[in-house]
Amino acid sequence: MSAGGIRSFRRMENSPLASILSIVFIDLIGFGMIIPILPLYAQRFQASEWQIGILLASYSFMQFLASPVLGWFSDRYGRKPVLLCSLIGSATGYILMAGAISLAMLFLARILAGVAGASVGTASAYIADITAPENRSKRMGLIGAAFGIGFVLGPAIGGILSQWSVIAPFWFAAVLSILNAVLMWIMLPEPERHAARERGPVNLRQIFEQAGGWRLGVVTAIYFIAIAGFAVVTVIYPQVSHRRFGLNQSQISYIFVMVGLIGAGIQGGGIGRLVQRFGDVNLAIAGFAIMCVSMMMMPLARSVPLFLLFTAGLAVGNSLSQPTVNAIASKSASAALQGRVMGVVQSAGSLGRVFGPVLAGFLLTGDHTRPNIQYGNTPFLVGGVVIAIAFGLATTLRRSTPAKAVTASPVEADKN
Repeated sequence: MSAGGIRSFRRMENSPLASILSIVFIDLIGFGMIIPILPLYAQRFQASEWQIGILLASYSFMQFLASPVLGWFSDRYGRKPVLLCSLIGSATGYILMAGAISLAMLFLARILAGVAGASVGTASAYIADITAPENRSKRMGLIGAAFGIGFVLGPAIGGILSQWSVIAPFWFAAVLSILNAVLMWIMLPEPERHAARERGPVNLRQIFEQAGGWRLGVVTAIYFIAIAGFAVVTVIYPQVSHRRFGLNQSQISYIFVMVGLIGAGIQGGGIGRLVQRFGDVNLAIAGFAIMCVSMMMMPLARSVPLFLLFTAGLAVGNSLSQPTVNAIASKSASAALQGRVMGVVQSAGSLGRVFGPVLAGFLLTGDHTRPNIQYGNTPFLVGGVVIAIAFGLATTLRRSTPAKAVTASPVEADKN
């Protein structure tokens, strides 16, 4: 590592940024440990396939409902209390999962975990509080990098722990959340700049009016559409890659590790320099274009290397678009509205994670009944069309500038 890189790392290490990123990272490891084992765990309670599908979707649906509410609470009462309660809620959810004695109890635990997991918008608002506007995409990208690495390490740790006991990953995730809460309580200060405890609009229409009007509406729609389109492909990816190329579970896991590492590399390092050169909007548009082309080309892949190439393109496009869309939304909001605005955007993304898998399952089922269509082609093509809509909407953002510019104080800008 260069001397400049070491200095940058030390600055981050001693700043609230390192604390908030460690919280997101540890939380995502816990979440990633649970995802691969939850369907099999639910079968212990005689859950049918459709019940397992609803169980998995309930997490994102509760995030959809809770994200704006937690955002409002974080604006009104502070970021730190909301993050602390969310971590405690996550730990409680994991403990309930480990001790579940019925499917109803497992659903209750999953719903609680979904509400607690809706704090990503609050974490994004925290980063916006301590970051100057020109650095927002870079900082939002670090959250994406934490997601990517967490999803790589989480399933691996969960797989190892599940060899001892099927409930061991739940208990380990609960302990991680509790330790995370202690770490946050000790190390994470409340942002000085954030106008917490200031009364502001509760009505959704008023929030949009005060934070960019139609522009924020377009950004929110883009985020929903992009997340849904990405979910269409990622949900069907294991089945399609197994059926087309005979890849086993271990090989498919390695591909997801590749996707996570690409995301971590771009969002954790290169996104800042790219934004400085091309701007948030142009980079988001480019990301959607790469995603759209990659999805549309996947039906043409007749070999594993070509399929992996298009998969890498999908990962690159997603890594370019997600942090920049979040940064565009953040820059339109004042400090008093950051929690609500980021909560609304993350809520739209959570709804996309519900809608995308449902659409994917419907389309994949349809491919079974059409023998002249290769298995998985329809979801890939429809996913590409969905991302093309996001691309088209993103181009409209070039026509105007944000309604208001939000700047950080010189002291905070120096800290970052």
